[in-house]
Amino acid sequence: MKKLLAIATFGVMAFAYQNCAMCHNGSMAIKLNKLTPAQIEAKMKEFKAGKGNPMMVNIAKGMSEKEIMEAAKKYGKK
Repeated sequence: MKKLLAIATFGVMAFAYQNCAMCHNGSMAIKLNKLTPAQIEAKMKEFKAGKGNPMMVNIAKGMSEKEIMEAAKKYGKK
């Protein structure tokens, strides 16, 4: 059961990373296009270090440095 839960959690986190806009384009969270890529990257590194919103901490911990940079470029202010 624990293994199944871990697999499901990883799947949700991977899905969340690929779909940041799911929460960040609605009213649930800050709009990412108001932040520069550098600001997003810095905040994601804080989350990865375990600081802040527990949901974002879990998502960031599952992301590589490269994925964080890619997401910041994709969703940040143009």
